[in-house]
Amino acid sequence: MTSAKKPKLIGRLNDLTPKSDLMCYLIPFVCFSVNLIYLLLTGKITSVGGYYLIHLVYTYDHGFVARGLIGEIISWFTDVVTDEITLQIMIIFNIILLVCCSLFIGRMLTMVRNDKQRFQYLSLILIVIFVLGSPLNIYFQDSKLDKVLWALTFLSMFLINSSKGIYIVPFICILATLINPVFLFCSMILVSIALLQEFCESSHKIKNGIICAVSYITMIAIGLYAPISERFLGFETPREMIDFYFARYDKPLDPSEIEWLERTCIFDYFGDSFASMFRSACEIFFIEWDFGIRMIFLLLIAAIPLFVLFILFWKEAIKIEENKLQKLIFFFCAIHPVVLIPPVLISWEFHKYFLNYFLVQVCLVIYFIVKNNRSVLAVIEKLKAFCKNNLWLTLIILSCFISFVAAFSNG
Repeated sequence: MTSAKKPKLIGRLNDLTPKSDLMCYLIPFVCFSVNLIYLLLTGKITSVGGYYLIHLVYTYDHGFVARGLIGEIISWFTDVVTDEITLQIMIIFNIILLVCCSLFIGRMLTMVRNDKQRFQYLSLILIVIFVLGSPLNIYFQDSKLDKVLWALTFLSMFLINSSKGIYIVPFICILATLINPVFLFCSMILVSIALLQEFCESSHKIKNGIICAVSYITMIAIGLYAPISERFLGFETPREMIDFYFARYDKPLDPSEIEWLERTCIFDYFGDSFASMFRSACEIFFIEWDFGIRMIFLLLIAAIPLFVLFILFWKEAIKIEENKLQKLIFFFCAIHPVVLIPPVLISWEFHKYFLNYFLVQVCLVIYFIVKNNRSVLAVIEKLKAFCKNNLWLTLIILSCFISFVAAFSNG
């Protein structure tokens, strides 16, 4: 009697199983390196200008300023910031992101390498999301500090399963929050849930509980202090603040640039911060209709369906799970969109927070697959059965989704 043939795709994934731990790290490193080299050669990674240049000229000369840590470190090495320096900094940050993401994915692959079923699940997610969708492209190309936040997040996730490495995670979280307090609304939720999961799986060990609590308290404390501390910088007007920090930049600013910076970028240091930011967001969304329509399209076509899909995923996991603390952790995964509400209301970067949400959710699924969580694996089995029974529908949805994420990630 002949044995049933394995599906071709699954058989090929089994053949591609890395033969060593080193290969698990080399595969993502090579893939991301090729992509980064392509972006560099095509000139898609550029020097920093406009609003994001502020974060490279900030220093602590007038006291602590949110997003000022990178600029302060730069000031230790040079008194003048040039376009060439900002380009070099972006390249360095991209290499750090590449290395940290490769470490994270490599660690995940090594932990499931000998379990063919989990390796198949993980490989499919990595191929569909990180290879075909390439969501990191947008971080490689832009000038935001978010790429550093994600690099530190991946590094935390790499260390979090290590008995000794987990002690470093609170310091990484503090560093990320000092670099940019927006970390609290972006990838921080991934690290927070992973820390809580480690606490749960360690049968509530005091060590893991302390690490979890220290990380939460320090991140929240710095995040709350950052906007308050900005009021004590000692500048009387936005123009005075701009003149002081941009004195470190080697090019004079045009009057139009100064006016724009005063009107749209520095207002959070003066006056009623939340109200000013909310008014600015409303102007961009409802007066500049071209931008607003794109954001509405993103919300209706991608964000809401994705929110619903992940909420249903975690809802099913909660239904299957018996452990109460584990149910609570899955509940936190499901309500993740709530974290997006404050920053979206006071900014015009809905697309940025949507991509952060998407990456966090994908990484959470990867994390629980690697942790061999039976509830998450059971939900994936149900999803797998649905896809088999609705193959053409699945292929159409998957193709549209990959195309959308790839186009979105490439600007």
